[in-house]
Amino acid sequence: MTESYSKYFTFKELTGSENHPHLVAQNRLDAKSFTLAGKRLSKLLESIRHILGDKPITVTSGFRNSKLNQAVGSKSANSKHTVFEAVDIVPSGMSIQEAFDKLIKAREDGLLPDLRKVLQEGSWLHIEVSMSIDDYRGFFVSNDGNKTFEKVA
Repeated sequence: MTESYSKYFTFKELTGSENHPHLVAQNRLDAKSFTLAGKRLSKLLESIRHILGDKPITVTSGFRNSKLNQAVGSKSANSKHTVFEAVDIVPSGMSIQEAFDKLIKAREDGLLPDLRKVLQEGSWLHIEVSMSIDDYRGFFVSNDGNKTFEKVA
């Protein structure tokens, strides 16, 4: 299935796993139960892509069923990846810190109303989409290998 969820993001891209290809087929079947959340997440990614200069964004992990979530080493029992409300990304042409700072500014300027949370997790950003009103959590940074997070915005 190569269905586009938005201009730049496809179902295939948001449900794949380069490191665990043997789990992808079932992961994609399970993702179909969360189509609306996946489409909402892809629309948020479009906004983020635009804010970051209309440069490509690499999705390193999107939807993950429980088996894939465990295989990638997630320790979260309530991972938003398992309900298609989270994605891990690496922006092109800028550092993670620069992208993080731009997203904070954009949120402060009212440009990301559907953003729930951003975690700066070392070499990638974890992005969560809000699925309800008043669900905003903030921007967080980990300085200890993702064991703890400090709210910065």
